Amino acid sequence: MESYHGVEQEGRLSIDARFLVSLDAMHENALLSGVPLTFAVEFTLTKPRWYWAWRRVADWFDPTARIEYRLSYHGLTRSYRVGVGTLYRSYDTLDGALRSLGVVRDWMVAERGSVTKKLDSRFAGHLTMRLDTDKLPKPLQLGLLGDAEWKLNSEQTTVEFEEAQ
Repeated sequence: MESYHGVEQEGRLSIDARFLVSLDAMHENALLSGVPLTFAVEFTLTKPRWYWAWRRVADWFDPTARIEYRLSYHGLTRSYRVGVGTLYRSYDTLDGALRSLGVVRDWMVAERGSVTKKLDSRFAGHLTMRLDTDKLPKPLQLGLLGDAEWKLNSEQTTVEFEEAQ
């Protein structure tokens, strides 16, 4: 991960982050062969623990958040596409697509008013990005069982949230 920033404002937690994403020859060949790659950015609230346990029991609050990016190559147009949900953007080069793939801006991991704060408590959590091999085509998934070369994971980073000014 290159950089990150967590902000707490009015009971809302949001994250800005930039991951450095690179593919080796094996992943790039799969992409050029028409296999879309799905990357998952995951956040897990870890601090304060009292809050997490209380909210989970109180209203089924899930202390995790996830966003998926889908990277694909289209041979007809010779372009790369990065999709988030139903929004897609095309790129002429793989480098351009990978740069945009690693950017998370103003990602709301807890909605406004969903977090309350006691005095002297700070919010923190773990942030990671990984290749989601469960989203690969089923025949490829079976061939990858136990294959560590297909694991693309970032280091788990601890995010501390600052109060917005």
